[in-house]
Amino acid sequence: MDNVKAESDNAITSDSERDKRGSLALDQWRGFALVLVLISHGFFFTDRVGGIGRVGVNLFFFISGILVFRTLSRSKASTDWARARSFWWRRFRRLYPALVAYVALILPSMCWLQHLPNLPVGSSFDECFRDVWMVMFYLINYHGGAGAPMPYGHLWSLGCEMQFYLLAPLIYLAAGSSDSRRMPIFGCLLVILVGLGAIEPLVPKILAHFKWNVVTAWKYHFEFAVWPMMAGFFCEYRRDWFLRLPLKIVNSIYWLSLVACILSFALMTIGMEMKPLVIMAGAILLVPCQLAYIYGKPLGGWQGGCLRWLGERTYSIYLWQQPFTICNFLPNLLHPAGALASVAVGAVSFRLFEFPFLSVNRQKQERAR
Repeated sequence: MDNVKAESDNAITSDSERDKRGSLALDQWRGFALVLVLISHGFFFTDRVGGIGRVGVNLFFFISGILVFRTLSRSKASTDWARARSFWWRRFRRLYPALVAYVALILPSMCWLQHLPNLPVGSSFDECFRDVWMVMFYLINYHGGAGAPMPYGHLWSLGCEMQFYLLAPLIYLAAGSSDSRRMPIFGCLLVILVGLGAIEPLVPKILAHFKWNVVTAWKYHFEFAVWPMMAGFFCEYRRDWFLRLPLKIVNSIYWLSLVACILSFALMTIGMEMKPLVIMAGAILLVPCQLAYIYGKPLGGWQGGCLRWLGERTYSIYLWQQPFTICNFLPNLLHPAGALASVAVGAVSFRLFEFPFLSVNRQKQERAR
C-alpha cells in the first residue's frame, strides 16, 4: 500500500510540475505571438511582412481558447451559473480598465495628431469620437465600413475575444459534463467555425456574384475570425488525446511544425501577394504551441524569460502598439523603434491598469519575479 501511495504521490507531483511548466510555455508562446504582431506593424511599410501579424493574432486566439476551457473546468464555484458569473467578472475586471485608459488617452491626443501629414484615412478626431461606443462595447470588429478608425483598428481582435468570453461559459454549460453531449456540441462548433474561417476570402466574391454591394471587413467578424479560439477550447477539452502520443513522435511533430512555419515565413519577403499563403501556413504554429503546453516544454534561458515577460504583458502592449506604428503618427523609418516604444508604454499600462486586478497568486508571482 505504501508503494502504491508513493507512486500516486509521484504522479501527482509530476502532473503538477508539468502543468506549471505548461502554463509557462503558454506565456512564452503568447509573447512570441506578440513579437509577430510587432514585426508585422513595425515593418509594415516595407510590404515584406504580409500575413505574419494575422498569424500572431490566430496564435493569441488559440491560447485564449485553451485558457478559457481550463478556467471553466477548474472553477470551484458551487453552481454552473456561479462558474459563469465568476468567469465573466474576472475577465471584465482584468481587461476593461486598460482599455478605458487607452481610449481616454488616445482620444484627446487625436485633436493634435489628426493634423499630422500623411495620415491614413480614418484618423480624424470626429471618426474616433464617433466610434468610441463600439470600442467600449467590444463591437469594433463589426464596424460598418471597410475598417475602423486607425487608432481603433487593431481592437477588432479584442472584440472577438470578448465576444467569445461571453459565449464560452454558455457553451460549456449547454454541453453538460458528459462526453456524450460535449463531444458533438464542441466538435460541431469547431467544424462550423473552421469552415466559416476557410470560406471567408470567398465571401466578397459570393456577394458580388449576387450583385450585393456590401462593403465591410468580413475577416474581422467574430464568426469568421474566432475559429482558433474554438480550436484551443476543443484541444484543452481533449488534451488526453495528445498525452497518448509517444514522446518521440511529439518531438518530431514539434520540430517539423516549427521548421515548416519558418520556411513559410520566408514567403512573405516576396511581397503582399503571399499574405494568404503565409496566414494558412502559419496555422501550423498551433501544433507546436499545443504540444509545448501539454508536455510542459518551455524555452529556457534569457530568451524564454523575455518571451514570458512579454506574454504576461501582451494585452497592454498590444493595445498601444498600433499608434506607434501603422497609424503613421511617426515617420515610416521610425516604426520599428515605435514598436519597441510600445513595449515600454504597455509595461507601464500593465502595472497601472492590469496588475491591481490580477489574482492574489498572480500578484505574488509577479512580485517574486
